[in-house]
Formats: sequence, structure tokens, C-alpha cells
Amino acid sequence: MPDFWSDTPPARRWKRALLALSFLALACGCSMGVLGKGGDSAPPARHALIEETSSEVLPRNEIPPFVGQIASVRVFAQRDKTPTQINLTAGKLYSVMAKGRVFLSPSDEGRSPSDRAFVKYIGNEYQGPVFFNALGETFVAVSSGRLTLGINDKKHADNTGYYDAIVVVWNTEDYNQIADFLQQLNERAPGHPGITQAFMRADNVRDLEVARTTTAQEISQTRNRLLALKKAPVPKDSSSPAERELQRRELEQRLAELTARQAQLDRVGAQLEQERARSTRLSQELERERRERERMSRLVAEGKTPPLLLITAPEDGHHSESGSVRLTGAVEDKRGLKAVEIFVNDRPVTVDDARGVRSVVESAPRRVNFDRRIQLDEGENLLRVTATNIDDLTAERSLRVEYYPKRRNVWAVIIGINDYPRLPKLKYAVNDAQAFYRLMVEDNRVPAENVTLLLNEQASLVNLRSTLGTRLKNSARENDMVVIFFAGHGATERDASSPDGDGLEKYLLPFDTDPADLYTTAMPMVEVSRIFNRIRSNRLVFIADSCYSGASGGRTISVSDLRATISDGFLDRVAGGRGKVIITASSANEVSVEKDELQHGVFTYYLIDGLKGEADTDRDGMVTVDEAYRYVSDKVPQATGQEQHPVRKGSVEGHLVLSIVR
Repeated sequence: MPDFWSDTPPARRWKRALLALSFLALACGCSMGVLGKGGDSAPPARHALIEETSSEVLPRNEIPPFVGQIASVRVFAQRDKTPTQINLTAGKLYSVMAKGRVFLSPSDEGRSPSDRAFVKYIGNEYQGPVFFNALGETFVAVSSGRLTLGINDKKHADNTGYYDAIVVVWNTEDYNQIADFLQQLNERAPGHPGITQAFMRADNVRDLEVARTTTAQEISQTRNRLLALKKAPVPKDSSSPAERELQRRELEQRLAELTARQAQLDRVGAQLEQERARSTRLSQELERERRERERMSRLVAEGKTPPLLLITAPEDGHHSESGSVRLTGAVEDKRGLKAVEIFVNDRPVTVDDARGVRSVVESAPRRVNFDRRIQLDEGENLLRVTATNIDDLTAERSLRVEYYPKRRNVWAVIIGINDYPRLPKLKYAVNDAQAFYRLMVEDNRVPAENVTLLLNEQASLVNLRSTLGTRLKNSARENDMVVIFFAGHGATERDASSPDGDGLEKYLLPFDTDPADLYTTAMPMVEVSRIFNRIRSNRLVFIADSCYSGASGGRTISVSDLRATISDGFLDRVAGGRGKVIITASSANEVSVEKDELQHGVFTYYLIDGLKGEADTDRDGMVTVDEAYRYVSDKVPQATGQEQHPVRKGSVEGHLVLSIVR
């Protein structure tokens, strides 16, 4: 994976910067606005401090229209706050680049701007440290107001030193423009750490966005070429069928590679967004803590105190693998308690009044003990307890608990067959398989190497047996999840030994099936059942958009005059044992249909639709097998005039998540 977070610029950028003639060629980092006014190594005496903000960082004719404001400011360590000339608008991008060192006491060894001593405000709202791990960064303004910079220290009189900061407000969200302008500043002031880091980070974002855009374009172009190749008439005097087949395989391979690359880039982009959100959340928490300290100081001055609140368990930073945690503690107040409430990720927890939690207004007790099992969300959880006394004074305590369940590998085999050489061709089985592949790899981010896509001749009987019975057997472990998707023909054949009571054996038909010899060339469902039992996974989902009725049309063939009622008992046999779920497109005596207007089998069309989010009825960001089945059971009969009804067999322990909605 490319390292989009690297703080080391490529060699070509360093070379360019070192060779550039400095616009500010002054020793020891002196200035022309960009580097701050004056080159003194120490600030003047406190009584001589003056406003050090300037908008003249660059000549006006060199400032492009996508730069809204640009200014420099020197922030002296002796001052709590230093206002700037910068006005921010919520949602707009702005960059801060800094250098320098401050000393928070005579014995202090010095702090750079990244040591969290450098803080910012928008209006009167505290926004936390300017930087967490850098000296230059681009931010999204979380509110509107005048930007103020300051020093995070209780006593400023004994401080020395200063930070020089450059602030740029952008009239654009195009990181190509942002990176180009920061590169110009970097070349004018080589060696300025804040400018260098801001440029590198913007350049990384630009590279990511360009890569995502070009990859998406390549995917679209490759799909169009593949579609055109399949639909084009076979030329009489040019490329041979073998050459066309080679082209098709190369395009499909290229499409798979591009799809995997796009998924990788999307993951990097998601990491970037998570980092930005984390930084914003941390700033908000710091501001809340600051306000709480100020409120407590006022209350103490008035002779009033909030309740005493103590959380005894769990510890802050606790890691849970069970999905729940026991929250215990106590609250005391000499005048009496009014209410105690528990929140998880800002959601109130439904609690039992008998335990003294939630509302105790009638008796106003002086002490309340709480002991509650809390269900956690996956990831980082914020647990918060508030207690209010009869004076309406509130105490609050919070802690973080992580819940990361043991990750299961996901393995998938996806099969789609249109071009049967000895059977009626299908139109959209390959489309179904490709759509399901994209859902697994792009939407659910299953590693491409864990997904096997078998289309047309790739889905021979030998390949199916090898992939299902050998590869999955050797790869999938007990706690892994296995998903098998089949779009193609099904068939039945007379067999008096069938245990289903209908005298019929049911088959999945590989690409090379001979309808005159199903026993030898097709895969009976009894063999499918044996293969599934070979796979160690206790979470196996088999989805089949095929049918077995032998009726004309749809994804079934008739090999003889079969008019018996077909039992769906074979599905129970296949789903037998621990941890297997089977979903088929239709009941045993129905036809699984394709529709031109959908360009898919009806069942697969609505299955994909549901897994992309429409089936997420509880809006928890996950689609379970049960939710997916309920969705297709509603939509498919409607779309087929009640002639096709999906079937579900088998069960697993707990909720089986089939898709993540992003």
C-alpha cells in the first residue's frame, strides 16, 4: 500500500527545493512576512510586545484567486492569546504552518509547535492544539470567527520564545491548487519545516485523489471495452475466436486488478477521513474539559459544589472482546441527588429505576450506587455518566472503552455462466456474478486475493470441485466466513434413490455440462452437501440464482418430461449441520427469471440492492442474512407477479452479517 502519510518528501521535491533561489534569502530564518517579522532569537520585553500580524506575506499580484487570505503572525510565549487578521468560515479549508520554540519556564528545555503548547481558538471557542504530530497542516474550520493563536500554559510571565506562524485561508477544495501554491511557498523558503510539511501532506492528498479518479476512469473504460467486445459481431476475416477470447480474458484480469487497486485507495481515503474526524473530536473534548474547569471554579467561588461522582470500573482505555462491559460506580451529594444518567456514544442507556439510576427525584438520596452491563459498539466507545443534584449542578465523568471483536477472514467463490456450449445460453448470469464480486471487494472490502471469480469456461466441473472442495477446504478456518454465489442453470434428473421423496436428483450445471450425461458432467446437490461439510467454517452462506423446475425459460433446463412436484428437501440436506445458510432465488417448482430492463436475474438484482443498504431496516450500517432474505422475499414476488419466491434454509448462531453499508 502506498504510504500517503509519509513525512519524508520524495527526492525529486527536495532537489527542487534545494536548487530553488530563496525569495527570502536571510540567515537564521528571517522573514519577509512568510517567516515572520524580525530575526531576533528572543522576543522583546513584555511591555514592548506589539501586534505581529501581517497580510503582506506575498506581493498581492502573486496571490492567486483561490487564496482567500494569507497572513503571518508571531505568537510570543509571554502572552496567553494572540489575535490574527484571519476570519474563518465554517466548512472552509485553511492551513497553518509554524516554526520556532518557546520556553514555559526558566528550566524548560523548549517546545516546538507540535508539542501541543501551541493552541488555537475560533472566535471564543477553544479548538485544542494547533498540531498533534506535525508543524504544518490543512484543516476544515469547524466554526466561523476570528482565528486566535495562543500558548497553553497557566502562567505566562516567566515564558520566553515565540512561534512564527503562516495562515492561509482557501477559496478552493481542490488539493491540486492547494498543493501547487504550498509548493511555491516551500521553494521560496526552503528549510521552513511548517511549509514543507503542509505541502507534503497536501501533495499526498492530491496524489490520492488523482489516483482514485484515474482508477475509476480506467475501470469504466475497461468495462466498456469488455462489453463492446462481447456484443460486437464476430468478424469474418480478422481476429480469430481464440484471439478474441484472449482479449476478453486480459480485459477481465485488468478489471479485477483495477477493482482491487480502487478498494485499496478507498481504504487509504477512509483512513484520512478518520484521522481528520479524530482530530476534530479531540479538540471538542478539550474544549468541553476547559469549560468544565471554568464552571467548577465559579461554583466553588459561590460556595456551591456539584455531586461527587466516581467510576470504579472499567478503567479508561479498557479493551473488550465480548461486546459488553460492566460499568460500576457511585454518586454522593450532601444536599441530595436529582438524577443519574448513563450514555454510550451520546446515546442514553435504558436503565432500571429500581437500581437508582436514571431518575431519583422523589427521594433525593445522598448516595446512589450504579452497576450496569453496557453493550458496546464495534470500535472506540465513549461511556459517560452524569449526576445532577437538587441545585441543578451536574458532575460528569467519561472514559473510553474499545471493542474490536476477533476478525474473521472472509472467503468467497463467485460463479457466473452465460455461454453454455451445450445448453440454452443465459443473458445476465455473468452480470450477476460481476456485480456480486464488486459488492464483496469494493463495498465490503474483502481482499481480492480471498475472492475467486469464475466466469463461463472458467467455471468447469473440474474447477468448481477444485475451488470449492480443495481451495476453500485448505483456506477457510473455523471462525472464517465463506460466501458462495452461483448464477447459472440448474436441472433435475430421475433418480429413484433420491432421499427427498420425489424421485429426482438436483444439479448445479457447470460450463461444460452435457445434458445427456448429467451424472458425469454436472454437480449433484448431494456432492455440494459433501463439499460444504469438508469446509471447516462455521459460517457458510450459499446463494444460488438458479432453479430446478425444468420449466421453459429462466435458469433451468428440462432433460426429460418431468412433471413431478419437486421437493425442496435437498436444500435442507445441503444446509444440514452447523453454521450453514442457503438462499435460493425461487422455490423448487418455480422459475428463476432474468429481465432485460434490469440487466440481471430478478433475484440477484434485488439481492445486490438490499446488500448495498436498502435491506438495512434497523439502520445499524450492517445487512444481516435475515435482513437480506426479508428484503428479497418482499421485492422478488412483486417484480415477478408472485411467480418467484426466494427460499432460505439453515441457521447460524447469532446475527450473520453479509454486508457493511458505507
